[in-house]
Amino acid sequence: MGKTFNSWDKLKKSLQKEVRDATEEAVEKSFQNLHENVDNFYTAPEGRYRRTGQLAESPEMRLYGSGDSYIGELSLDTTYQYYPAGRSTDVIYGYAEDGGLLGNGGFWQKTQLNIEENINEAFGKRFQK
Repeated sequence: MGKTFNSWDKLKKSLQKEVRDATEEAVEKSFQNLHENVDNFYTAPEGRYRRTGQLAESPEMRLYGSGDSYIGELSLDTTYQYYPAGRSTDVIYGYAEDGGLLGNGGFWQKTQLNIEENINEAFGKRFQK
């Protein structure tokens, strides 16, 4: 940051902007990572079953807040229904994550590691010790 402030209000507004910018950066980078990690699921051979590609379309990102609080969320859209799977989309995505389907699992676990790295990077360059 390295700036000088002559009022508490200006310092507070600057800190809020830095927190907002760091949160946006970390969430957007993590969203890219989520897409890449989910896309990696599909690099394994399909076999007899033809994938729908729905998992690749499912990553979602939300970013909201103001003032002292900013929140970013990443998720997988589970509203798509796999017919005639007889299982919920949550369960099917769980199988995919755990390597129980034809594809490379671990995409969500890898994304969680990416999120931690992205937070450390985005906030670290703004708020150095």
